Amino acid sequence: MIAITEDNQNIEITRGDATQKDYNVLAFKFPIYNVETQQEEDYEFQPTDKITFVCFDKKGYTKEEIIRKNYLVSDLGYVQPTTIVELPLTSEDTKKFPLLNKGKKYWFDLVLNDEVTILGRAIEIKIKLSKYIWRTIC
Repeated sequence: MIAITEDNQNIEITRGDATQKDYNVLAFKFPIYNVETQQEEDYEFQPTDKITFVCFDKKGYTKEEIIRKNYLVSDLGYVQPTTIVELPLTSEDTKKFPLLNKGKKYWFDLVLNDEVTILGRAIEIKIKLSKYIWRTIC
């Protein structure tokens, strides 16, 4: 299972699971506050944008990363600007988490063009098997 919690703050991942096109999708948008209009607007990802997904132990910014995935938006199939980007994770990616007999929290960052952190929240790795279908956008 790969899912974003109802509060859109955490990602739950079962070790060894992969994202897939119709379910288990990690989709993100990047809201930006416009000072002039005093409205929140969604950033338009360009095909040339780079997004980096980094995961590490909770409170472990100075420790070794568990996952670092770099994505070019165009390599994800987006040829036009888009406000929502889906990031794939393979089974091999999620198997990089240690094999445990209970859940454990990790931190993650999404970084845009090596300059701006889009989101950084906790990931809880779920060990129990679940069969849920998710397509959640945070």
